[in-house]
Amino acid sequence: MKNKNLSIIIPCKDDKKIIRCLDSIGVDSVEVVIVFNGSNEQFMDWVKKNNPIKETTYLNVGGANLALALEKGTWAAKNDWVLYMDSDCVFEKNAVSKFIESLRNGNPENEVYKGDITFNHDTVVSHIIAKSRQHHTAEQLTAYKPPLAISKKIAKKIGGYFFNQKLIWREDSDLDNRIRTAGIKILPVKGGMIYHGALTLKSDLRSTYRYGIGLAIANILHIKLTEVPRSTMSTFRSQGFLPALYMLFRNRIYSIGYWTFLIKYKLGKTHLNAK
Repeated sequence: MKNKNLSIIIPCKDDKKIIRCLDSIGVDSVEVVIVFNGSNEQFMDWVKKNNPIKETTYLNVGGANLALALEKGTWAAKNDWVLYMDSDCVFEKNAVSKFIESLRNGNPENEVYKGDITFNHDTVVSHIIAKSRQHHTAEQLTAYKPPLAISKKIAKKIGGYFFNQKLIWREDSDLDNRIRTAGIKILPVKGGMIYHGALTLKSDLRSTYRYGIGLAIANILHIKLTEVPRSTMSTFRSQGFLPALYMLFRNRIYSIGYWTFLIKYKLGKTHLNAK
């Protein structure tokens, strides 16, 4: 399938699974924008050597700032249509083509296009984590990424930007809220499936802690975020007892991240990213 209108944005720090992600794209003529996000020279050289995609733009934003990486990657893309993807995910066969089809047949100046995500698992613990994540991020239609396809033309309707570089975590919750406030429709993409690699307890709780930091920063900056279901009761109704029990614990880690950052900020021991 030939297409010159889509760029796939993939931020990455040091995740070697990015090569599997690139291999799964399955559409030869799209542009890929890889944004190195706190990467060292050795890793960047390794990615460039092993990248199977011919048309690739490489950016390096220096320190780790996911929102900055996404924003820079969006505007560096050669095409108007962009598709946000994570390095630890892979596309289902023909998924990229489904996004292209939705963009072509839809109204991208007034719509964004969201695919489905399935969380893989390889242990009992990762299975419980996967079920809690499925409830938290995949059961409600949002403009969270990945995978999310947009036209850069909607920027003028949502404040002139996509990702706030000061909001280093929960950046897509802010994007979702601004998209909804602008009256832009969020449409599902049938067949636009991606698969997330199995999450360890450490990696999931680390992300949860950071999401708490993101909420604290949003509150300091008076940024409204879209919230998705993460209560113990809603998890129990959707996924059962063990995922609900895990969500109870996960929410405590979320609160610790929130209050730790907020207290440090009030005491002047930390500051907001001002890049």
